[in-house]
Amino acid sequence: NSTYLSNHTICNFRLVGGDGEIISLPQDIYLYLQLNEQHQQHAAECKILMSHRHLDMTPFISWDLKFLPMAVACFERAKPCTTLTIHDEDLDSTRRVLDESNDDFQNRALSAMYEFVRGM
Repeated sequence: NSTYLSNHTICNFRLVGGDGEIISLPQDIYLYLQLNEQHQQHAAECKILMSHRHLDMTPFISWDLKFLPMAVACFERAKPCTTLTIHDEDLDSTRRVLDESNDDFQNRALSAMYEFVRGM
């Protein structure tokens, strides 16, 4: 459990070059850090959805129908990712965490469930 949570508690760090100059973080890393800071309770689920457009359900097929309620619950916990926003103080701007509509999210969840049931 501590390993699962560790990636989602870091909120800030700096990269310093050999000359002592601070190096800008890559945009995706910066976004993940902002997500950790502003929405820690949803950071893990949102990062999974941001990083994996297609969720491969094949590894879970061996669990049979025991896994289906857990998968549905995972998608329910991740649903807020479609409405959460992150504020970037440096740019004084706001963006959505997961740039997809509620319908797109539902389609993704249904596709994953279909793939799981079809593979059994």
